[in-house]
Amino acid sequence: MPTRPRPALAAPRLAALALAALAAAGCRPRVPPPDLSLDPAALLAQVQATQARVRAVRGEARVSVDAQGQSGTVSQFLAAEVPDRLHLETLDFFGNVAAVLVAADGRFSLYDARSKVLYRGEATPENLARLVPLPLTAGELVRILCGGAPLLDGRPTAAEPGAGSVALTLEAGPWAQVLRVGPGAAVERSWRTVEGGGPGEYDLAFGAFSPASEGRFPSEVKLRSERPRVRLELRWREVEVNPALEPALFRLDPPRGARVVELDERSAPPPPDLFRAEPAPAPGSPGRAD
Repeated sequence: MPTRPRPALAAPRLAALALAALAAAGCRPRVPPPDLSLDPAALLAQVQATQARVRAVRGEARVSVDAQGQSGTVSQFLAAEVPDRLHLETLDFFGNVAAVLVAADGRFSLYDARSKVLYRGEATPENLARLVPLPLTAGELVRILCGGAPLLDGRPTAAEPGAGSVALTLEAGPWAQVLRVGPGAAVERSWRTVEGGGPGEYDLAFGAFSPASEGRFPSEVKLRSERPRVRLELRWREVEVNPALEPALFRLDPPRGARVVELDERSAPPPPDLFRAEPAPAPGSPGRAD
């Protein structure tokens, strides 16, 4: 059976991404980690097995976002569990909870403690955009928080050896993804693109890896997108890998006195900006120790 021809611009675009992946690893001789396969399908299986070892995380992080409609840097308590469970608390300057976001089993809740309003509805990418202003599912966000890259559901087509890494290419229709895979089959960077460019493309980078029983775990995550323009950075201050998480973390009942807004209703107002950090109190003001 003849193979379907690849669109004219796809091959140069993928080649450029693969070269970028290898160049980002440095200018040393092309000696990939000895534990990595150079067969694309086998390498993909190694990446999947490595990412499957991290099932949950919990800890405190510093998160910065620069995007249209959202901008700021906040401290957050984060918990995530595969396949799609999220718990996030945004803290104010004094460490008090300013907002709580929970997603689990296809449902989404966001409590704005400053306005005493609970928003709830389906865990759609539009609702979850209050956490990351990109069209990502709850499962994709959980995978990123667990130190891995959401993988394109496509064919592994190439594995190019580089200096200390291998560039693995995945293709699915007009979509392509190039992964820079480092020692232990840990994804160090992921470029996701669509033919002709468009929403959904992003560059995901992991850094500050530390050894763990589950493999190398990154303490830094950077995500970049141009359409829409998003710049996000997450740095774990403290993090537990594969902790036992209580099911109650992923439930959010209306607090006493809170007004409930159903997001499934067309007239519902949008949830608030999670990165609306409160300004630090002025020197000498009540509540600040100078």
